[in-house]
Amino acid sequence: MVNMSLTWPVERKKDFTRIVVYIAIATALIFVIDIYTPLGIVIWIFYLIPLFLTVYLSWKYAPLVMTGVFILLMAASLFLSPRDIPIEYALLNRVFFAFILIISSIFIEEYISNVEGLALSEERYRYLTECSPDGITVYQEGKIAYVNPAGMRFLGAERRENLIGRDIIDMIDPEQKVLVRERVAQAALGARMVMDKVRLIGQDGTQMTVGVSLASVFWNKGKAVQLVMRK
Repeated sequence: MVNMSLTWPVERKKDFTRIVVYIAIATALIFVIDIYTPLGIVIWIFYLIPLFLTVYLSWKYAPLVMTGVFILLMAASLFLSPRDIPIEYALLNRVFFAFILIISSIFIEEYISNVEGLALSEERYRYLTECSPDGITVYQEGKIAYVNPAGMRFLGAERRENLIGRDIIDMIDPEQKVLVRERVAQAALGARMVMDKVRLIGQDGTQMTVGVSLASVFWNKGKAVQLVMRK
């Protein structure tokens, strides 16, 4: 089955092309319908649909560029559509909607910039943690979402895949599980804390006592808890 879902940011060329095609088809269809309907029917309001599709493009200026295109098409349809109302009223309507398009495109551009910033921050975070001597894990929705090489050693795993998706609480000494789970829940709410002498039971059976720092982080578009383990 072909995957037709849209994800952000677009990384593959074929996905970028597919979304551009969607925008082009929607824009052309709206323009054709607009020029065959009377001026008093606000078909051009549907330009908001391809405008919001630009969210899925990795180019943050796409909303502003497409807004310019839509305004030009609205100006053209002003003279091509059948007149059922005075052209002055039709012009006023289109000018008002042009302002709505401009405001919407500015909000979309800001949203794309914010998401790009978060993605870049996460990429930098991954790079720094990969080189860290401390064991670092990201705990999200009750399972490990990320672990760095040092964390793999702390947890006695040879491969990252052996830890991803597992509950890190299962690798805590049974006597400390309840306490650690409570601290993780508190960290998820924004608290920062340090736990001393946490006893880990690795996948290979080795045991290690470490200090653990817990803090809330943003990971894969959602909240998570970062655990930093130090000997």
